[in-house]
Order: sequence, then C-alpha cells, then structure tokens
Amino acid sequence: MSAPTTGPQGVTEKTATLDEVKLLPGDALQLQPLVEGQQERLTVRIIGVMKPKSVLVTAPMIDGKLIFVREAQPFLVRAFSGLNVCAFKSKVLKAQHTPFPYLHLAYPETVQLMRIRKAVRARVQVITAIHDREGGKQIGAGRIVDLSVGGAKILSPSAVGAKDQEVFLVFKIKLDDIEEIINTPATIRSVIEEDDEDGRKATALGVQFGELQQQQRLLIMNLVYQYLLKESD
Repeated sequence: MSAPTTGPQGVTEKTATLDEVKLLPGDALQLQPLVEGQQERLTVRIIGVMKPKSVLVTAPMIDGKLIFVREAQPFLVRAFSGLNVCAFKSKVLKAQHTPFPYLHLAYPETVQLMRIRKAVRARVQVITAIHDREGGKQIGAGRIVDLSVGGAKILSPSAVGAKDQEVFLVFKIKLDDIEEIINTPATIRSVIEEDDEDGRKATALGVQFGELQQQQRLLIMNLVYQYLLKESD
C-alpha cells in the first residue's frame, strides 16, 4: 500500500487492494468506457467477487434496456463504500446472458483508494422543497448550490426559516440510471441575504443534515465526487 497523496480538493488518495474496499453484493459500481469520445457512465451492481480472477456484476441497463458490451472491452471502474471511492482499470472477461445478463470483470491487482472528507463540498444545482416538518407544510423552495455529506447551502428567492430552526428537506439526486428522492431533517445554521448568479436578491440558508441513510450518503458522496472531478479537470 502506498503513502497517501492529494487528489481533487478534500480528497486523499492511496494505492490499495480491492480487499481493503470491502465491497458487498448489491453495492453499486460505475463503468466508464476507456474509449475516446465515449463519456457515458454505466451503473451496475456487484454480484460477487472471485479473488483473484473476476468481479461479477450485473449487465448495464439504461431505461430498462440492456446495453451491449463486448468481451475485452476496457473500463474505468469506480466503487463507493462509506466515505471511500475506489477506482481501477478493468476489462470484460466474459459477458453471460443466462440465467440473467451479467459480466465477469477482470480482478484488479491494485486500486486507487480515495477518501472524501465529510465536510468537503461541491458546487451543484439541485432543486429542493423545504417543509416545516416531515410530512408537514411546505414553507419554501430553493436551489442547493453546494452540497456535502454533512449539509448544504440553499438559495431561496424568498425568506425561509430562522437560525437553529428544524426543517425537512426533499430533493432528488440522479446519477446515470439511479434516481432517488432524499428526505432528511435538517437544522438551519445560518441565514443571510446575498445575490444569486443573476444578480437577484436571495436568501442563503446554511443547513446541517440529520442522520442520512447509508444509500443516501453514498449517492450524495458520489455526486460530490463527480463534481470535484469536473472542477479539477
């Protein structure tokens, strides 16, 4: 295992083994084709790991349609576990169609393991509804303009809430073919007036999330990491 190095802001990188990532059946992986001009990222799920031979994953699908992949096709694979992201290069060893479509990916000798600090934020544009409590009345709406696993900054066109007020947020995260509504209690930690990107007056809320479910944390972390990668390009 190599010494940690610095990647995108707030991300610590090191070389590790796939064993250290502790991937489990059902965990999501992203496959990015290593072919010039192809930028799509396909989401699959782990079926099992056959060390040191292959990683078994579901075949990629988009809108319910099976995506064709050829044997020996190379991919950059990303996996998400806790606050860790791992990436490694692999290729399709075998594509099977029975008893259901799945792939054998080549088992990597090493992976690049990246840890994202909980407080690391990325600039995003995500619409959110703000409620007075879970299942309660909507008291406002806005755009999440930066996001972390721990909280967010929301710009609202109207005055919403007060410092230390408990609210409930509802927003949608979409990553490839995975789409999930995030429902979470939150505490307003700051309320200030500022101009939005169009120069219009807005209320900026700094909010701290309540306890997120594991899948919600993974989705937010995934989204934050993708935005960090774009910023570092």
